Amino acid sequence: MIKRGFDYRYDKEQKELRLIMPEELKNHFFASIYCRGEIMDRSQGDPGIIWASLSSNFNNIQLVAPHQVHGTRVIPSSSSFALPLRTEADAVFIDSSSDAIASLRFADCCPVVIASDSPDPWMLLLHSGFAGTAKNIVGKTLTMLYEEKGKEWRKDRTWAWIGPCICMECYSRKFDDPSTQDALNFFSPDNFYIKNGLVHFDIKGEVIKQLVQCGLPYDNIYDSSDCTCCSNGLYYSYRAGDKISRIFLLGGNTTKLI
Repeated sequence: MIKRGFDYRYDKEQKELRLIMPEELKNHFFASIYCRGEIMDRSQGDPGIIWASLSSNFNNIQLVAPHQVHGTRVIPSSSSFALPLRTEADAVFIDSSSDAIASLRFADCCPVVIASDSPDPWMLLLHSGFAGTAKNIVGKTLTMLYEEKGKEWRKDRTWAWIGPCICMECYSRKFDDPSTQDALNFFSPDNFYIKNGLVHFDIKGEVIKQLVQCGLPYDNIYDSSDCTCCSNGLYYSYRAGDKISRIFLLGGNTTKLI
């Protein structure tokens, strides 16, 4: 099944959601989200176990799998950061020099992939949960790319994909929680509502707002539109009871697989 920007693949062992790259990027990058299935079930969220099952499909290239801490740090998709090392980070940067494949894990948080061919091909994998979104991981990461790496990237030649994450109706926090109050000062009023002492946050909506604020054309943003909690039969959801298993986002440089 194909929806805009995504291609769902089903088999009896593992469900997979592949990102459809535009023509400008097809020869440079790939990215895929491994959903609920036997491989993800038996790995119990351990990237080393996952990669033992999948690496033979990717020339046994090393895997970068950071220890995610709901922050904004970015690391390169480099063998110097590969397993068994688990550096703390929530974003991985990929370009033509990358000699490892990158990965991140999710169970309600928002998987975000951003890629461009301007000024040269690059791709970012981001873990944008409630905390990371409130810290503006999208904006900070793209600012870092521009300021530190000197990439004057063209917004009209940049695309973003938002994978399945928990929806606003399913995700709420106590109103008097300090982190909730901090987020209320950051989230757009369109991306939360208050009911019965709880604040419901639209993480995906806020991520889209951040991407647009960074200059991406709305038509260049692809939204899978699925809620991990509502569609718990297809995805893992911490709020729905999946305490260990995780969705697995994988992405890398296509040329390294030839």
